Amino acid sequence: MDLRQYLALAIGKLAQFMLKISGSGATAAPGLIALKIDPNLVKKLSSKIPQGSIIISGTNGKTTTARLIFDMLSKNYAIVHNRQGSNLMRGIASALISKANPTGNIKADLAVWEIDEATLPQAIDSTNPKTIVLLNLFRDQLDRYGEVEITRKKWQEALTNLPKETTLILNADDPGIASLSKITKAKMVTFGIKDHKISRGNQTGVLDIKSCPICQGKLDYKSYTLGHLGEYLCTKCGFKKPNLQLFASDIDQAKDFSTSMNLVLGAKKIKIKYKLPGIYNAYNILASAAVGQTYALSPKDIAKSTENFSPVFGRFQSVQIGNKSVLIFLIKNPTGANEVVKVLSQQSALNLLVILNDNFADGRDVSWIWDTKWEALSQKTKKLTISGTRAWDMATRLKYANFNLSKNNVYEQIETSIEAATTALSNNDTLVILPTYTALMPVEKSLSKYTKIVKWHKQ
Repeated sequence: MDLRQYLALAIGKLAQFMLKISGSGATAAPGLIALKIDPNLVKKLSSKIPQGSIIISGTNGKTTTARLIFDMLSKNYAIVHNRQGSNLMRGIASALISKANPTGNIKADLAVWEIDEATLPQAIDSTNPKTIVLLNLFRDQLDRYGEVEITRKKWQEALTNLPKETTLILNADDPGIASLSKITKAKMVTFGIKDHKISRGNQTGVLDIKSCPICQGKLDYKSYTLGHLGEYLCTKCGFKKPNLQLFASDIDQAKDFSTSMNLVLGAKKIKIKYKLPGIYNAYNILASAAVGQTYALSPKDIAKSTENFSPVFGRFQSVQIGNKSVLIFLIKNPTGANEVVKVLSQQSALNLLVILNDNFADGRDVSWIWDTKWEALSQKTKKLTISGTRAWDMATRLKYANFNLSKNNVYEQIETSIEAATTALSNNDTLVILPTYTALMPVEKSLSKYTKIVKWHKQ
């Protein structure tokens, strides 16, 4: 008997039981405790999952893509998944503990893990991955991650020795992600967008990659989709966007925040419509479809699962309070925030609540708000409320963006801001909340006083 593993599981399960009866949402704590007893617990338990794991990482879209993949595959597999969104090793350990018996056997035949960017190398080493999905790399939490190139080089080192049986699914529209195909023997699947209607000839957001990731030469872009994603060519070494095995075309974004597009899977094309807005979510759909195809799902099954998908709390979530509505869009870095701004700029007469926190999980550095093009919403907003630990920094930024702003609409307490913003709504009106990551739980708690909503940490 492995005594360390046995003790780690026993203490971890006890911690989960105590947290459950106390009503706490601290889902990572049991894993943190268990890993102090047995640092190799994740590797030991992962080795007992017959189909290994699928791991998903990237700056934006991890949670939505992981949920899409879980929904697609759950009919065919018993899956262990860090569904609560804790994407460090402690969160993975907690999810495994909940599915393990005292001897360490797991009640699952496949794992689906959402993985923090900085944790990816350790996860590759510990979770027995058979499929790795890499979505994108943008500037995010510079105080924690550093620049994009630092994270990409760490990923490159982790991917170098992947076995050839591993499937690596890459967003080919991101040159930093596409370049990773050059350093591995793993099987490759590429996805991206081919749609002249949404491609732009000039870059209008933040450009996080300006030079070739292979030779540092100049990257010439024929078109952009979002941020530094698009169709590119290095003028020095010839590195360019790879051929796409899966792609989206004819993307149509409706004012009700739904989207339709043609999904091309090799020689097959299927029309799908889903309840998610924005080009950024089109990439999430493509990534999950690539996984579905890798696991032998039919295009029809992929389309059905996508069309039935319900958004995760905070990642475009709709809540009804009587005859008033609330929409929540998570924002956490300039590229993601700019995409949300683009979606909202199609609307008019917005009631907007922006919540800016600077806790550890948000990143202490909030300079990204100055790289977000809030100006696009200044004439679209009829009522503005601001909150969070850095509410006055946000107020300053929006003042420079020419919003009609009163200091009476700035609240450091999130609960107070939601009460004020919802009270000010007219009948049949909608409040749009833009919170950073650690504001999600307080938003959920505050809204639950007005209406019954699905608990974010239990979804």
